[in-house]
Amino acid sequence: MTISDNGVPSLSSTTRVVVTVADVNDERPRFLDVQYRVRVPRLPASDLHLGVYRVVAYDNDVGPNADIEYSIAGGNNRGKRGVQHRFRIDRKTGMIYAEEPLESSGQYDLQV
Repeated sequence: MTISDNGVPSLSSTTRVVVTVADVNDERPRFLDVQYRVRVPRLPASDLHLGVYRVVAYDNDVGPNADIEYSIAGGNNRGKRGVQHRFRIDRKTGMIYAEEPLESSGQYDLQV
């Protein structure tokens, strides 16, 4: 790399710059399990602050390329409201929380 000024005569200096690429974002995040089946007790409104389950994923990249962010991408259930309204997920930890009471006979499928 060379730098120079606008003087007369123009003066310059040269240095060597070495760039090392630590990681390329070439690995995809993976969950520890392909499918999670979770049984939870009936969850009343007073316990909504408690986590229902925590999903865990990993990424074999390095540094910021290995950072994982969780979200609920979709799902279905046998009730009137979709899972996006019944559940929320902590984007950093993967902990899933119920947003409303869960019935004892309910079954909910989430796509995380």
